[in-house]
Amino acid sequence: MSARERILARVAAAASRTAVAPEPFAPAPRRADFAQFAAQLAAAGGEALGPLAPAELSARVAERCHAWAPGGRVLASDAALLRLGSGPWTPVPAGADPHALADVAVAILCGALAVAENGAVGLDGREAKPRALPVICERLVLLVETRRLVADMHGALASLPEGALAHHHFTFVAGPSKTADIEGALVLGAHGPRALAVFAIDG
Repeated sequence: MSARERILARVAAAASRTAVAPEPFAPAPRRADFAQFAAQLAAAGGEALGPLAPAELSARVAERCHAWAPGGRVLASDAALLRLGSGPWTPVPAGADPHALADVAVAILCGALAVAENGAVGLDGREAKPRALPVICERLVLLVETRRLVADMHGALASLPEGALAHHHFTFVAGPSKTADIEGALVLGAHGPRALAVFAIDG
């Protein structure tokens, strides 16, 4: 028996009690509230718009893209294109090199879910391809259905899309890029998207 094993055996023998594992945590159900989601997102520097009818979504997103980056390069994921149809956006190039996305003015992606308690939107890695797109673009637009709104992170983890954790990544995005110094001076858009708009879709 090694010295390490002897020490551990003496510690185990001297233990005066054993701790009982806690019961699984079961949070009380809470109501998902869009107004709370919008307020929390605003506090994080983002903006929530809606809820919108599917028929008005394309025009509203196009309006925002024009206001943010008239004539700029706008890319939309395949899922976003299905919702938006034609507009000032083009599909994300298949297998795009992240370096080729450095000039993207606006990226439009679909969120898998939204969290009312912190204003975060869950972004499935299968939707955000390449994974650099939502962090390298100048501004980010996320589309999410109101029926995908959950009250808190407990509800979010319970509502992850099937197979989400088997993929490369699942990211929660709450507002644009930001940083703060030791005095608490908050700077938005420091090292990623300068702005974030979440369009909530009735459904």
